[in-house]
Amino acid sequence: MALHGPHRPMIETISLDDMRLFAVVAERKSFTVAAGDLGIPKQTLSRRIAWLERSLGVKLLYRTTRRVQLSNAGAAYAERCTELVRFAREANRALGDAHEEPAGTLRVTADPVLGETFLGELFVAYARAWPAVRLDVQLTRRRVDLLEESFDVAFRVGEVDDAALSGVALGPARVRYCASPGYVKQRGIPHTPAELRAHDCLVTGTNAATRWPIVGEAGPRMHAVTGKHLFSSFSLCHDACVAGLGVALFPEFACADDLRRKRLVAVLDGAIVDVGAVWLVHPARRFLPARVRAFVDLARARFGRHPPWA
Repeated sequence: MALHGPHRPMIETISLDDMRLFAVVAERKSFTVAAGDLGIPKQTLSRRIAWLERSLGVKLLYRTTRRVQLSNAGAAYAERCTELVRFAREANRALGDAHEEPAGTLRVTADPVLGETFLGELFVAYARAWPAVRLDVQLTRRRVDLLEESFDVAFRVGEVDDAALSGVALGPARVRYCASPGYVKQRGIPHTPAELRAHDCLVTGTNAATRWPIVGEAGPRMHAVTGKHLFSSFSLCHDACVAGLGVALFPEFACADDLRRKRLVAVLDGAIVDVGAVWLVHPARRFLPARVRAFVDLARARFGRHPPWA
């Protein structure tokens, strides 16, 4: 809604501070609360927003005795103001970080198996290189919302298609079919998915009847499998496989060390499925805090060329 009268818009006179004030009012939906957050008198804030509307030549919000309601134009403008203010804040912080060593708390989340198997040395090296940083590492199979839960970085397995995240692929993510040397010596090696019917399959999950990904002549597909033994715990399934109870399907990062040490042997190598990559992701920002930049750089240096799980 345009403001009428002889006044002409003076957009070139609007400052970033004007946009910052409006962004806070739009977020808080109250002049009283916004003024308290900003530490300025309510009357001053009201005058500044009224001046902003006159300068833009549009009605940004409607005032009532109880609340503030944004116009359509005000809602769109508030979104852009918030983004610009965030951008400016990050730019200022990045400029300060450029002259400072990493400090503060770095919050990291990762899959438990990946974290416990491969990330310990990375965390130790980072802590020694940047002693002013406090590490907060949370291992969970749950897909953590980095923005909502205030995490700096996450290790993700598979595909990353979230526009709110940026990151780097550290190496391939594949699934491997494994059995112990003792099991294959006694029962033989399955060479095709159909031969799994004659073998004892170990399944992780809540249902013994499941489907395993297989690469065939027509490409990837899901192959029906009925497990002889069912485990809700990955760790228990892994232990059962190493002990010789059957054939199991594991992420490559979860069995790479066992294959190298020959505690397990690979079967059905022709059916290996690529499920994407192991990613290190962080919230998509143009300017990253020094503690995050340092961690990403170190992870790329340690894993980027020769990931230990591949």
